[in-house]
Amino acid sequence: MTPASRTRAFIAIVLMPFIALSISGCAEVEGAAPRCDEARRLAVVAQSVPGAAYIPCLRDLRPGWSASDFDPQSGGTHFSLVSDRDPDHEIAIEFRAACDVAGATATTPRADGARTYLQLRSISPRYAGTLMDVFSGGCVSYRFDFARGPHIGLIDDFENQVGLLARRELALTLRTSYDVELGP
Repeated sequence: MTPASRTRAFIAIVLMPFIALSISGCAEVEGAAPRCDEARRLAVVAQSVPGAAYIPCLRDLRPGWSASDFDPQSGGTHFSLVSDRDPDHEIAIEFRAACDVAGATATTPRADGARTYLQLRSISPRYAGTLMDVFSGGCVSYRFDFARGPHIGLIDDFENQVGLLARRELALTLRTSYDVELGP
C-alpha cells in the first residue's frame, strides 16, 4: 500500500465515522473519552498532538464515575471525569504538546519515560490542584478540586482509571488491525 493510499485508508477508517456522526448531530463522539482498547478513536486523540509519546485513555471506569466532554481538536484533546461522590467538581483532563510545570513538585512517574508533577492550589478546606504527566512531545494535565478527606480515594480512583497508552503501541495496533499508519 502506497503512502497516499494509506492516508486515504486512515481517513476512511478512522475519521469518516466521526465526520458522519458530527454531521448527523449524534453526540456519542463528543461523549465519553476513548478507552485504551479503542484504537480507532484513540487515533483521533493521537493526531491532536502529533509526535506525543503517549496518549491518554480510559482503562476502566469504576462504579460511580462517568466520563464526558470528549473534544479532540487540532492542538489537543479535552475530556472530563466526574465521581458521584463529588458530582459538582469534575476532573478536567487536557492533552496537549506542553505543560508549564513551574512551581510544581515532581512525584512518582505514572509511565516509563514520563515525569509526573503535582501543583497544589489549595489543601484546605478543599484539596485542589493539577497533576501533570510530561513526556516526549506531549503532556496530560488533570485539574481537580475535592473536599478534604474524600480527596484521597478520589485521586487514587482517577489516577487508576486514566492511563497513558504508548504511541508506538497504538501505531502497531492500527498497522496490524487496519493496515493504517499513524502519523508522527
